[in-house]
Amino acid sequence: MNRGRKPEHCRESILEMGMELFDRKGYHGTGLKEILDACQVSKGSFYNFFGSKEEFAIEIIRHFQSQAFECWNLQADQPPGCHAARLRHKIETEIQTSQAHCFRMGSLLANLSGEIGAASDAFRHCIVSATHRILDALEQDMLQCQQEGSVRTDISARALAELIWNCWQGALLRMQVEDSTAPLSTMVQLLWEQVLPPCPANRLANSHDKDANAP
Repeated sequence: MNRGRKPEHCRESILEMGMELFDRKGYHGTGLKEILDACQVSKGSFYNFFGSKEEFAIEIIRHFQSQAFECWNLQADQPPGCHAARLRHKIETEIQTSQAHCFRMGSLLANLSGEIGAASDAFRHCIVSATHRILDALEQDMLQCQQEGSVRTDISARALAELIWNCWQGALLRMQVEDSTAPLSTMVQLLWEQVLPPCPANRLANSHDKDANAP
């Protein structure tokens, strides 16, 4: 191990490199020797941080999800307007940058879910836990949007959150095959312009409710 680097920095560097390798080559396609060579650490140093390759993959998911949430919450320069519009802006910014932590986290979860999601109870629990954390955050966003009247209320906030995440994961897989972010952009456009907005009947009902409650 490089003596000039602090242990926690070395651990984070290994996680960074591991995510890149897993994202490009998959879990099974990335050997331990490749990880060690890319990180320039010995096998002994690796096992000081991670008990196994499986534990390493689980720690990658946890580590990068934590960073992804931090990055998402710190996004600045949000446009004025309703929460739904700001949420769309943040997602489209993720698509444009393509290498942001949130974007990469979604890509990693999509890949690992398909490759190793059912390989062991530990993998399954980690991926399910990571997915639920994302769904919980999206549900709160949808609740806020429903409260302000920018998103339909005839479908629960949780169901809308699951719809967004399921569409995002499917579009990510298409993006990787087609080497284009177009599936993601199209998905966001359809959801925010056709699926999520209140239907005309709901908008009319909301308008009548506001008129009835007016002093």
